[in-house]
Amino acid sequence: MRREDLLNLLKSKKHLQVALDFININDAIRVADSARKGGADIIEAGTPLVKAEGIHGLLTLRENHKDAILLADTKTADAGDVEAVIAYKGGANIMTVLGLMDDSTIESAVKKAKELNLLVQVDLINIKEPIERAKEINELGADIVGLHVGLDVQKSRGITITSLKDEIREIGKYSIVSVAGGINEKNVIDLVDLPISIYVVGGAITKNQNPTEVTKHIVNIINGNTNNKGD
Repeated sequence: MRREDLLNLLKSKKHLQVALDFININDAIRVADSARKGGADIIEAGTPLVKAEGIHGLLTLRENHKDAILLADTKTADAGDVEAVIAYKGGANIMTVLGLMDDSTIESAVKKAKELNLLVQVDLINIKEPIERAKEINELGADIVGLHVGLDVQKSRGITITSLKDEIREIGKYSIVSVAGGINEKNVIDLVDLPISIYVVGGAITKNQNPTEVTKHIVNIINGNTNNKGD
């Protein structure tokens, strides 16, 4: 898919992204299959999976889901151009870069990604001033801003992405927004009226005994269809 077409698609409606934070590709494939049946349209090769399975793992996901949007959660911290090539060789449509890193890393990733027909999402995990940093990375040419409350913060402080509503509203005025961090079928309804294009769900799907049904339910909620669970 061309960059421009994917950008227009992301802007046109709300999307559910399933975060496959596994270290075994077979586990990832199993849940990806179920989540896709439930309506997830973005498959995320989580950072643990990218590290454990590399380009081979990305290619396996692509082979199994040729028409899905594939995100490689590289969380690039250096050599943005090199990691853009990794994402490209794995058949990904989107790569991620850490917003904490130097502007030159983001610029390097953006430049190479454009050459390779990829999108760049900048992850604002652990950024103290997300609105200001989002403005800066938008100027650097990043395609998506990812607002993200990490697993360790969720565990230690008991907060989720719903704590960042004001930031989401502001950043959504000028960028495509992806949100991640403790989203599940109970709290996602608190986020549906915000300018969010991508809802990232991990454990609520990957640890559920029926990933397909819980995915259907969450997709229905973000699309405003809350009457029938799983329908």
